[in-house]
Amino acid sequence: MQKNILIINGSYRDDGITDQTIAIICDYLRKKGAEIDTVFLRDEDFKFCLNCHECMQKPGPNPEPCVQIDAMKENC
Repeated sequence: MQKNILIINGSYRDDGITDQTIAIICDYLRKKGAEIDTVFLRDEDFKFCLNCHECMQKPGPNPEPCVQIDAMKENC
């Protein structure tokens, strides 16, 4: 049975230790027959939290949407 694996790389550094480690793991898994998809979050338009607390103004467990306009908002 073929395994499909999704790797989400959250490192902001190109070719850093995280990238190198993931590359080694991917090589190993591919040799075992796995199909690998890797998502690099650094390639997405995500902005850092402004700590403005706008999302937390509404009482209850469901926060308000973030004021940032980025890929996160586009995907939600």
